[in-house]
Amino acid sequence: METIPFLVTLPDDGGPGDQKGVFGTASDVALQQLPIDKLKENLGRVSTAILSVLADIKQVGQFKLKEITLQVEVSADAGVNLIGTANLGGKGAITLKFTE
Repeated sequence: METIPFLVTLPDDGGPGDQKGVFGTASDVALQQLPIDKLKENLGRVSTAILSVLADIKQVGQFKLKEITLQVEVSADAGVNLIGTANLGGKGAITLKFTE
C-alpha cells in the first residue's frame, strides 16, 4: 500500500469520538503515514459533493462565478473534512481551488 506522510495532532485522552486531525485541542503532534488510495477516495468524494451543491450557482445577477476556494482538514485516518467557520490563522490546511 502506497502512503504519504502527514503531520497530525493527537487527542489528549483518546476517548470515543476523538479524532486525530490537523486542528483541534490536541497535545501531541505525530507524523502519520496515510494510505494514498483512501485519501484520494475521500478527497474525491468531498470535491464531487461540494461541486454538486454549487452546480447551479454559475451566475448571480450580472456576475459570473469563476472560482471557488475551500479548505479541508485531513484526519489521521485519511478522512477529509470541510472547514466551516473555524478561525485557522496560520495553521495548515489543504486549499481546493476550482476554476471555470
